[in-house]
Amino acid sequence: MKIQAVLLLLIMLFLVPGGVVSEENQSAQNNTTSANLTDVPIIPDISPQEKLMNRAFEARAFALEKGKDTALAEFSNPSGQFNSEGMIIIAYGTDGVLLADSTRPGEVGSRFIADDHDAGQVRMMRDLATTGGGLYTDAATGNSWFVSDIDGSWWICAAITRNAGKQP
Repeated sequence: MKIQAVLLLLIMLFLVPGGVVSEENQSAQNNTTSANLTDVPIIPDISPQEKLMNRAFEARAFALEKGKDTALAEFSNPSGQFNSEGMIIIAYGTDGVLLADSTRPGEVGSRFIADDHDAGQVRMMRDLATTGGGLYTDAATGNSWFVSDIDGSWWICAAITRNAGKQP
């Protein structure tokens, strides 16, 4: 009985590897996989937060290159290059004065920070912008803005326009 079991085991050991490496298994012969055999690159989806970040970085580079006045005019232009794809750029002075917003032109010049003890969104975003910038998310609504300092005297935030009536 033991000899038969050993013979059966040896036969199985020789048959199983023969089925693994065969002409039907191309990857064993040419060392390729079938994970992505197309020439089409795989591009991952970009999240809305990443889009905001990219828009803020583009706007910051534009402002540093072209200057404050040119940048503010472009950010205020409803058909400008930074007011597209459902996003806008809003600019504030470090004192909380709104400098540019294409969705609220009548509020440009208004102050949105009462003092340094103000607990509002604009003050919190200003503090984030002046300490390196980043993504600000309102815990109550889940809305996100990406903020970035420009030169220490003013800062910007990239916003999704579906919240145009609720911009900070």
